[in-house]
Amino acid sequence: MKDRIKKVQQKLKEENLDAFVITTLSNVRYLSGYSGSNGILVITPKSSVFLTDFRYKDQSKKEVKGSKIFLGSRDLFDDLPKLKELKGKKIKLGFESKNLNCNNYLRVKSILPDVLLIPTEDLVESILIQKEPQEIEKIKKATAITDQVFSQILGFIQPGITEIDLAAEIEYMIRKQGADGVAFDTIVASGKRSALPHGKASKKKIKQNEPVTLDFGAIVDGYVSDMTRTVMVGKASKKFKKIYKTVLSSQQKAIKFAKPKLKCFELDKMARDVIKKAGFGKYFGHGLGHGIGLLVHDYPQVNAKSRELLKQGMAITIEPGIYIPNWGGVRIEDDILITRSGCEVLTHSPKNLIEI
Repeated sequence: MKDRIKKVQQKLKEENLDAFVITTLSNVRYLSGYSGSNGILVITPKSSVFLTDFRYKDQSKKEVKGSKIFLGSRDLFDDLPKLKELKGKKIKLGFESKNLNCNNYLRVKSILPDVLLIPTEDLVESILIQKEPQEIEKIKKATAITDQVFSQILGFIQPGITEIDLAAEIEYMIRKQGADGVAFDTIVASGKRSALPHGKASKKKIKQNEPVTLDFGAIVDGYVSDMTRTVMVGKASKKFKKIYKTVLSSQQKAIKFAKPKLKCFELDKMARDVIKKAGFGKYFGHGLGHGIGLLVHDYPQVNAKSRELLKQGMAITIEPGIYIPNWGGVRIEDDILITRSGCEVLTHSPKNLIEI
């Protein structure tokens, strides 16, 4: 944690900031190790202070590394004026402009009247975007769980089972495999509902000769996996086979060319062009992927607008899809790690068309 804090402290010098208040819990965890639900981190060029309340006294003693611990009230913003690091006139205090809401901004401004509040963007994110070896290992453990669960859940997919029951089985299996929990609400969308990119599992019963899209992930020590597969219950039609082949070809092309120094929008275009050429361009309406880490939608964004350069150590998803209203859809998603010269696919579940 100390090395991460040092990187932030270097950023403060570059930004000419006297202090930086971090309120995004995932960033607090990244920099301190704290996994609770109430915590703030204040970093100066020479120190780091972690604030929490009495409920997390023992937990913070066990988890927090590299920062001194300040136990305050349940409303941590009220304790900011008590910190010696924030005393003095015209202190330039950076804050996370994307995450500090207007109400809390006005509160901080009121309780720290002598402080100059300076908005920052992606100060911590610019550091955590490239994963360290120990982070990569945790993501790999999470992807191994999703692979194991996928192999097991295939035996449960049959006509008559409801989407919500199938989702419950997946989430149970994820925990049985040793995960801390699920990375997000499990998506199970069958038949025409598979055209919903984020189709929440419903009470709909799965029927013969219809697709089922499964999108799920595990959490291991805070780090997530995120995988999607679409299978066919029964026999796939020619149209479904064509669409499936198109999505798979799109994904395989992106994986083949993903490497450092490639801009995210360029990778998105490579995959999108395959789908456009097949005549389904208007049915692929979301970005190609996103970063994963302590968040399931982490940095960078991999879409048509992102000019972020891929860098070694980034963990991202590659998830093209085709979604046709009132018909159905297909999405295939893997987690990959950008390496020195290309990428490593972290999810290993089969991607050939499975007919159950």
